[in-house]
Amino acid sequence: MLSGGRRDFVKTAIQACGGIVTSTALHGKGLVDSGLNALVTGQILHEAQNERVWACWIGQSSVLIKLGNTWVLTDPVFADVVGLNILGVRIGPRRILPPAIALHELPKPDLILLSHAHMDHMDRWTLENISERWPNEISVLTASNTRDVIMDLPWLSCEEIDWGETTTLRGLSVRALQVQHNGWRLPGERCRSNGFRRTGRSYNGYEIEFEGIRIVFGGDTAFTNEFKTISREVDLAIMPIGSYEGYTAYHCNPEEAVAMANMMKARSIMPIHHLTFRQSSEPVREPLARLIKAIDGGSVHIAARLPGSTYRYTA
Repeated sequence: MLSGGRRDFVKTAIQACGGIVTSTALHGKGLVDSGLNALVTGQILHEAQNERVWACWIGQSSVLIKLGNTWVLTDPVFADVVGLNILGVRIGPRRILPPAIALHELPKPDLILLSHAHMDHMDRWTLENISERWPNEISVLTASNTRDVIMDLPWLSCEEIDWGETTTLRGLSVRALQVQHNGWRLPGERCRSNGFRRTGRSYNGYEIEFEGIRIVFGGDTAFTNEFKTISREVDLAIMPIGSYEGYTAYHCNPEEAVAMANMMKARSIMPIHHLTFRQSSEPVREPLARLIKAIDGGSVHIAARLPGSTYRYTA
């Protein structure tokens, strides 16, 4: 039996890896056959060429967004396994489904938005590959007290943005949103959720405005009323819906995701943070099924059901 302190340490270390450590060999069976194989990268990116506002769910919390001529990428994770790197071996959950867009076929992002430093959101391996492919060409926005994880990489800029702050870049207005989560990357680190408001690792959502169009990226969050602070109708709410069983203090369930989308008067919701890594004990297909049921008859449109699903803005 583990002592209480050691048990807490192990649980914290596993959470840093992105959730429970388990084999996912069987969890993806049948999902790929449901349509993902037909969505090759070339087809996905070709359809974006003539779109003014477009988004594709790549997997986990990684979404590629096209706003005019600007490409935005959220929480890029292309690794097969996320977690601790111990002597060159990654310890953590393995992907259920592959990224819908291959890393080597990714268009150059102009801006990367990082919600927090958890390893299934700020994947050092992925970010090394992206920054080394386009050295000194990509801007990064990340949460307070998190850029130390990646600031040594060759970015054009790597800046922290705190809750309520707004910055502009390439015609976009980006505001950091307060969400309900935690921010430590490794056990024992200071975290804002533990009372270290100034010095602890933080965690963001983001509100993006482009020519009157509004997109919200929720990052990781439990249920919170903070999304009521968004005063105008949101065109696309990119919201997490999975990894809630046993982690309700940090992750919302599908019904709560819909409730928060409704707070924003969102026209469409793109569900993320499911069908990619098994990070808690609910059945892998359950989050999407619950989301569909929660929306049944509602006004919000589901913008994605599988990695590779895309959103197109319509006035």
